[in-house]
Amino acid sequence: MGSVKDLKIIEAPTRDKEGVGVFEFSDRYSIFDYGEMPDEIEGKGEALCLIGAYNFKELEKRGIKSHFMGLDARNRMKVKVVNVIKDGEPEEYRNMMVPLEIIYRNILGEGSSVFKRLERGEIEPSDLGFDSYPAVDTPLDPPIIDFSTKYEKFDRYFKNLDEVKEHAGFDDDMIDVIKDLAMRVNGFINERANALGWEHLDGKVEAALDSNGELMLADVLGTLDEDRFEYKGLKLSKQMLRNYYRGTEWEKEMDRVKDQDLPKEEWPAPPKMPEKLIKFVSDMYKAACNEWTGEKHFDVKSLDELIEEDYRELKEDGLA
Repeated sequence: MGSVKDLKIIEAPTRDKEGVGVFEFSDRYSIFDYGEMPDEIEGKGEALCLIGAYNFKELEKRGIKSHFMGLDARNRMKVKVVNVIKDGEPEEYRNMMVPLEIIYRNILGEGSSVFKRLERGEIEPSDLGFDSYPAVDTPLDPPIIDFSTKYEKFDRYFKNLDEVKEHAGFDDDMIDVIKDLAMRVNGFINERANALGWEHLDGKVEAALDSNGELMLADVLGTLDEDRFEYKGLKLSKQMLRNYYRGTEWEKEMDRVKDQDLPKEEWPAPPKMPEKLIKFVSDMYKAACNEWTGEKHFDVKSLDELIEEDYRELKEDGLA
């Protein structure tokens, strides 16, 4: 549950048994840890839900377990729910969310948080396997896995695996299993993206331990909000929304309040996006859903047509 989707609990989890819930995907969006932004992207919730369902079904065919149980509607996903433990050690490592976000990186694209961490001295190029500072669009072969916190006010990356193990309470073997799971998911998404001619830069997965203590995928994955794709120069992801605000006074103020850890009531209100940009992003999510799933869920132009016609206009207007 978060600023862009809601969770309704149908049957609460117990200590020994998983529960049942329904994710309702909204048309809201969130960037820069702000939470709900002032605009809505029509059709976005349905597009993300349909892409997420497609991915869970395909991964299940590959023997990868998840909490996915089916769709209740085009924007409603039925899922298994487990316990969330935010403070203290769990009595047993089962029937609980893994308190980590697992990030896979294939390409260091524009806007990657890796560059900010390099600039701040939080990591060194050698930590990524480079001899010198990497350039934008540097491919990573093999891909790298990053870990960040899940339940803190702002996402915080861990400096090394020792910090990850201490935070989550897992041993080396469990961390290896989690990394392998993320790499398998990344491999599937790369395969699908390559088939469409998309470039898959990076993304994230979340995981849970079921009532038997076995790892399963949770939340949603491989969508335009969880992952970043590019196609013919188009930022085919939530990155397009980030880029509109990138370098603005509002982003600078957001960096300031986060650095000072100010309460949310003191955060600056974001300006609204132009209607023309909102319409384009809406169509982009819908067209991407059609192409990713191989089904015509929405009556919109193809991505090629959007890029050739609408995206060109946006660039001429200075909106992209």
